[in-house]
Parts: sequence; structure tokens; C-alpha cells
Amino acid sequence: MAEYVQRALEQMLPEFEDMEKNNLFTREEIRALVKKRTHLEYQLQRRVVRKVDFIRYIKHEIHLEAERNSRKHKLGLYKKKTTVDFAIVNRIHRLFQRALRKFRSDAKLWLDYITFSKDIGSTKAVSKAFSRMLQAHPYRADFWIMAAKWEFTDNKNIDNARRTMQLAIRRNSSSKSLWLEYFKLELLYVDKMRKRRQVLNIKEPSQDETEGMPDEFFANKIADIIYHNAIKAIPDDIEFRMSFVNIYKSFESTKQYRDAIYDSLIVDFPKKEASWHFYAEKEYDNYTDWNTLAGHEKEELTEHVKLQYEEGLKHVDTEQMWDYYLSWYYERVVLPSPECLSKVEILLGLFEKAVAVNKLSEDKYILWIKILQQLENDHAIPPVLDKYINEYNCNLQSWKFYLTMLITYKELYEESDITNAFKKALNCLSDKVAIPIWQLQLEWYLRTKPKLVQKFLEKFTSLYPEIAKPMQERYLEWIATNKSITKIRKTYTNLIANSLVSNEFLYQCIDIEEQQTPPDINELRKLYELALSRIGESSAENWIKYIKAEKAWGQSTRVNTIYWKALKTLDEDNNQYFVKLYALL
Repeated sequence: MAEYVQRALEQMLPEFEDMEKNNLFTREEIRALVKKRTHLEYQLQRRVVRKVDFIRYIKHEIHLEAERNSRKHKLGLYKKKTTVDFAIVNRIHRLFQRALRKFRSDAKLWLDYITFSKDIGSTKAVSKAFSRMLQAHPYRADFWIMAAKWEFTDNKNIDNARRTMQLAIRRNSSSKSLWLEYFKLELLYVDKMRKRRQVLNIKEPSQDETEGMPDEFFANKIADIIYHNAIKAIPDDIEFRMSFVNIYKSFESTKQYRDAIYDSLIVDFPKKEASWHFYAEKEYDNYTDWNTLAGHEKEELTEHVKLQYEEGLKHVDTEQMWDYYLSWYYERVVLPSPECLSKVEILLGLFEKAVAVNKLSEDKYILWIKILQQLENDHAIPPVLDKYINEYNCNLQSWKFYLTMLITYKELYEESDITNAFKKALNCLSDKVAIPIWQLQLEWYLRTKPKLVQKFLEKFTSLYPEIAKPMQERYLEWIATNKSITKIRKTYTNLIANSLVSNEFLYQCIDIEEQQTPPDINELRKLYELALSRIGESSAENWIKYIKAEKAWGQSTRVNTIYWKALKTLDEDNNQYFVKLYALL
């Protein structure tokens, strides 16, 4: 081990001599540098070398090189090339290469090496690093894309970029991102060549390096071939095809190819809702900002898209197809001009048509109701709500929305209708799932039938003691706001005696009592003692709170009793914590 380290240090002698000769480092600094490198070299000679040892050495050398460059510029030696100019950088390369031979599968290490090579402008090292990294990680699509982008953008080599993408696709033919990036690469290259010819005012390809590039090249035929090969490899993905359309939109002279993709959706996926959805909205691709169109042009465009959606419904009459249709009309037609009531009326008619064929989704029912609210057409809401709950009565959110709307528009309903709706909801849902419905019913009683709340809670608590706790807390909060302290005490005393209340409930009672003027010390002590009898083993803070209360009441003689009781009750960890808190009082 020692001989390898000694040999490595001997090879560094020219560096150290050059550093001293050019006054880049003092003799003491060089001596410290030798000591540090000796230590780092010994770490790399271990039987089992760790990745962290390489990283530590690499970081040291990078910082050393940065410091050397800084001093060199200060001394005005930046034009003079010395031995050290290459030695440290070469050592960093060797360290990275040794580390990567040992930790070949470490992706971050590869990326760090590539970043370092880019920073120092070593094109050759970057190219080799990418090549070796892709051999180690042949199925990482993001690495292939990174390599191709570097070849095209930084290395200015389209041929290498193409070869990289072609090899990547050969190994990962089902990777969508690879196909899309290769497709985009070709479009970018054509766009670059086209702009170059425009800048140079070149009309004939033979006048520059575009010689040999036929008209098909500038017509994006290569990108079109890539697209067709991509959909052969991944044939059944509509969203994948639309990704090509979205890329085409960023480039000139691509409308014919976009139209061909839209047409292929209808041919290849005639029974898929998404096909007709994208096909219907393809007209918007022709306008960068359709809001700038004249009124009659917008109307013609809207009518054309509407007809396309209705054609789609003839082939695929499903809930999803109606959902696409209604979403389009609401977002593209109604929202831009909400003051136009005729368009809103058409949308309401579409809702009716969807309900007639039993194809209206839950989201669109809710949208329908919200639109009626905005129109302040309250009397039209109950029939829609009834249709909604008849269709979607098996999940909690539907019932919550339905019951909330009934309570909001209670003047349109009989009280018995709302009561019966709560009963239906509780019958349709399992007990534990229905907890929010019980809570909603409690809120309803608190507003309209406060005399029935106590009976309701007693019934609920007896049926579901564990899940009744949050409702008891809400009830106590309401009582504290609306009733006298005598009524409050009677309520919480009965609840404590007859049911299993939560610790939060007890401390809620304590908070209410402490707010009284003056507070009833005896009541507070009962509550503190009851709460601490439940959680006293693990709650140092609550013991401290009790002690603070006794001190505030001027009962310092009781403090010692509570202190020793806490020490006996608390477990070991909380005992020590309690002593620390008590010392801070």
C-alpha cells in the first residue's frame, strides 16, 4: 500500500516545484497539500474503497484547481501555461475514471463527471463519458436524450445526435419520450437549416452545405417517417399521437401533418371518445389566439366544432363523450362570454339531452347546479338535485353535496323532506363512512332544532361511542356560545357520566371554565384530575398546566402535592422532561 502512495506522491513533485517556483503557494501550504494528498491516497488504497473516498478526493482537487486559477490571475500569469495547468485537471479525470470503473452503475457519479468535463470545456471527455454511461445504463431514456441534446446543441453534430437517438430507440422501442425527442430533434434541425438559408438569402440548396438536402427534407418528411415508425411501435395510444401534434404546433409548415394525425385517430380509433374529442377541436389549431377572431368567425368555428362533437356522439354515445362535449361548450363557448344568456340556455339544453339518455356525469350535474345558482334560478335546482341523487346515491361525497344543497335551499323544501333525506343517506352508507352525514345532521339540528340535539347525541353515542367524540366537541362548542354556564356544566357533566368522551373534550371543558369570571376552582380541579387520570403517564405539559393554574389561584400549598403525584405517575422519559419544565417555572 505504502509503495503505491509513495509512487503517486513522487509523480506529483513537478507540480509542487512549479507551484513554489511561480509563487502560487507557499512552502507551508505545499507541505499541508502533501500531507492532505497522502491521506487521500491512502484512503484509495484500502482493501474496500468507498465511493465517498473518491468523491472527497475529487472535491479537494476541484477546490485546489479553483484556488490555483484565482491566484494565477492575481499574479498576472493567466497567459502562461505551466505543468500544473494540466496536472490537476488530468488527476481529476483519472479519479473519476477509477471511481466509475468501480461504481459503474452509479448514475449520479456519471452525471457529476459529465458536468465537470463540460465545465472545463473538454468535448472529447464529455463524448467518451456519455458513451460509457450509456453502455452502463442502456435502458435510461433520459440519459440517451441528454446525450443526443449535447451532441446537437453543444457539439453541433447532427449526425452523432441522430445515431444516438437511433441506437436508443433500437434498445428502447417502447419509450415514448425517446420517440418524441427524436421527432423534435429532426424538426429543430430542419428549422435551423431553413432559418440559415433565409439569413444568408440562399435560394438554391447547392450554394451551401445544404447541398444534397432535397425538398422533402425541408418539408419535414424525416419527422413524418419517425412519427409513422413511432405509432407502429406504440400503436394504441391516442395521447401519444397527440404529443406529436403538440410538437408540430411549434414549427412552421406542419398543418398537413397535424391534419393527417387527426384523421388517423378517427380511422384507427373510431370507438374511442378521446379520438372524437381531439378531432372535433382540431379547428382551434389554425388560430394562435382565437379570441382575436371576428364575431361571425367565432360563431362559424363554434358551430363547426359542435357538429363534430354531435357526429362523435352518433358513433360513441357514452358518458365520457358527453363529458368532453359539455366541457368544451362550457369552457370554450360559455366562459368567454358569460353574459350571453342564449349560449347558457344552449348549455342547459345539452345538460337536459345528456340526462335524457342517462349519460350525464356527476361532475357535470354539479356544474349544472352551479350554473343555475349563478343565474339565480333557484326553483330549477330541486328537480336537478333529485335526478342527481337518484343517479349517484352510493358514495359519501354525493350525499354530502346533496344534503348541503337541501339545507342551503331549505325554503324550497318541507322540513320533513330534509329529515327523510338524512335517513336515506344513512341507510345507503355504512356506519363509519356516514360519520360526516351525522355531523352535517348535527349542524342542521343546531340551527333548526336545538331542543332535539341532546336526544340526537344520546342516541348517536349509544350506537357509535367511539366516533361520537368529534360531535360531542362540536355540541359543547355550540352550547358554550349560546347557553349559560349552568347549562354548560350540566351538559358536559351528563356527557362525561354517560359516554366515553375524548381528552380534547375534557380540555375544552377546562378552557371554558377558565374563561369564567371568576373561575370555579373546584370544577376546574375535578376536570384536571379526570383528564390527568387518563393521560397522566405521558403528558408532562398537562401536569405543568395544572400546577400553573394552582399557582394562579394562589394555592401554592397544593403545588407540592401535585408535583410529587406527577413524579409518581409519569413514565421515565416524561418524568425527566417534567422536571426540566418545572425548573423553568
